[in-house]
Amino acid sequence: MLFYGSIGVCIAAIPLALLLVLQCSSNVGLKQQILYYKEWEKKGLYLHVWTLNKDISAENKVTRSYLEKKKIWVSESDNMNIITDIHQIIGKRTKTALKKGTLMKSDLLFQKNKQKNTKKKT
Repeated sequence: MLFYGSIGVCIAAIPLALLLVLQCSSNVGLKQQILYYKEWEKKGLYLHVWTLNKDISAENKVTRSYLEKKKIWVSESDNMNIITDIHQIIGKRTKTALKKGTLMKSDLLFQKNKQKNTKKKT
């Protein structure tokens, strides 16, 4: 009788051991993924950026009512063109039509050309 009981325990232990091995290997994979994300996060930063809260047509002037502030993670290579100062956006015209949620970048807006007074006194 003891013999049959030990066989039953072995039969039940085999699937449990396989599940334990599977769980451990999954845990190692998750730890590697966490390390990868931590390294990836070090190569970027979180910025407070401005996005559009509604669509805007081409060559339309951007006002405060079109903008919404969000905090996003930005990689080192992408943060060059991103505008974080609202005063660099308001009053400028868009080069193309932009959709809701578009991240405001300097290459999407026309730069104001300041014309100098060229009149000469005679």
